[in-house]
Amino acid sequence: MADDTTRYLCAASYLDPAYGKRAITEFLVEPTRPVPPSTGLDAGVVLTEAVRARARRKNYDGLLVLLMAVVLGLLWDNPLLYAWIVVSLVLVGVRMARKASAPEKPVNPKMMIMLAAAIVVAWLLLSYSDEIFDSGSRYSSRYYDDVEYDDSSGGDTARAVIGIVLAVVVGVVATIERWSLWNLVTTRFRRFARPADGGGSLTGLLTEDFRGQLARFRGGEETAETPGAPLVVYRGYNPFVGAGYRRDAWSMAVPLERVEDGEGRPQLTTEALYDGIREAIANLRHANALTPDNRLGALTVTEAVFTPAAALIDHLGEPDAATYLPDVTHPPHTRLSPDAVARLRTEPKEWARYYLSFQVETWDRELVLTTFLHVAVDDTTLYVEWTPFMLPPIRAEYRVVDKMRPDSLRPLGQGLLAWLEMPASLPGRILNLVSWIRHPKREAGVLDPDRYGAAQTLRELGSLNLFTDYFQLLDIERYEKILESRLLPAIGKLLDEAGFSTAKFEEQAAVVINNDITIGGDNSAPITQTGVRGARRRPPAAPGRRTRTEA
Repeated sequence: MADDTTRYLCAASYLDPAYGKRAITEFLVEPTRPVPPSTGLDAGVVLTEAVRARARRKNYDGLLVLLMAVVLGLLWDNPLLYAWIVVSLVLVGVRMARKASAPEKPVNPKMMIMLAAAIVVAWLLLSYSDEIFDSGSRYSSRYYDDVEYDDSSGGDTARAVIGIVLAVVVGVVATIERWSLWNLVTTRFRRFARPADGGGSLTGLLTEDFRGQLARFRGGEETAETPGAPLVVYRGYNPFVGAGYRRDAWSMAVPLERVEDGEGRPQLTTEALYDGIREAIANLRHANALTPDNRLGALTVTEAVFTPAAALIDHLGEPDAATYLPDVTHPPHTRLSPDAVARLRTEPKEWARYYLSFQVETWDRELVLTTFLHVAVDDTTLYVEWTPFMLPPIRAEYRVVDKMRPDSLRPLGQGLLAWLEMPASLPGRILNLVSWIRHPKREAGVLDPDRYGAAQTLRELGSLNLFTDYFQLLDIERYEKILESRLLPAIGKLLDEAGFSTAKFEEQAAVVINNDITIGGDNSAPITQTGVRGARRRPPAAPGRRTRTEA
């Protein structure tokens, strides 16, 4: 695999079917939806594994459903079948209760199997105690007193034997499914695995064909070296798709007062502001002693343009719109030309915004800080907007592949447990077998903006707003403060060089810098911060987003 993030998310589709379905629905259903940027990730490989995992699961579910249909038909009047059903319902209920009370703790197959055995013994003792203790006398009486042989008993016995044999076959298939899945995950997605196409069918029983769409993600996408800037067309509330969760954003509008004649001094323009800030923050790459493992040495400074899909569709009649979406039958461009970026930098539109982006990848690319800067200036006012985002590590349940031993016997226990739970899991398997990921319904002749906007990346789908280590929180705070420490002096220097008073700017900058921060929380809950940001107002948080609180 290219890196840990890619292999974790490849394994996620096999370990969590819901993740694979969300990924396919988001990226492979709409042929006009763009490929959003995703840090440290090979989206084509992850989506390919999501399709393979779905096809594999449907094939096994189809075989198990067919076998169980025959078993139910043969054993419909056998008490053992009803005992099996009761055991499966109890085990599934225990599993769900335990998951709800302690979602971070996996279910122990040994304990569940022992519980199942106890339930079976209790069932037999309570329901058939009379038959068990009196079986000898009844058998003797029937042997000597019956004068006619019941021909139907032989057929019933054969039916029961065939049903039990097929039930055992179901257990064998369930065990093979668990064992092969364990072997697949530990072989292809283990640590230090070589990058390779693991093979496997992309289609299966009652599965959709996404091979054409996958080619779009495997194709030659425009790279960072391509002239211009990345274009992100988004849907929903958050424009910064791929950046993760928003942290403390701030903005300021500073009235400007010239204290010296501007003749002979550099002119203060929006372009000059961006260039000066870019140079000041880029110099942090040489600050080797400031951060662990010299992570600032790989600091990236890039540009980006964000536009909402709904507004883009509304402005399709404008000449500039063709730069973003030239053809409604194809996805929007993923990059803008240098000329379009230059115009947007100094003349932002309501439906297209330019940002300068600073990104630091740390903890082996598992943790990413991205800050977005937007500035504007004229002779009377300076406007600065600073929006930091944090992309957290992959979910713990997807990283469990590093703890799975290839020669473990756990898949045998998991297979036995899956067999015991089979009657209760049968409706879910049938539902998965007949489910179909369809294109959303569209009104004829109506251009739906959702077809052209991205909402989340594969990385965001596999992450939670949680830190896995206390030092990760400290590092994010460190990088954010270091970047701010270069941003504000750079702006003050540019104001001074252009002959403007810096008093008002320094007054507002002090509100940003001089804040009292208390770090709290633990590894099992979102990290919170309390601090003082003066009288600065904060924008409302996006619905459903976890944010830090301020007192």
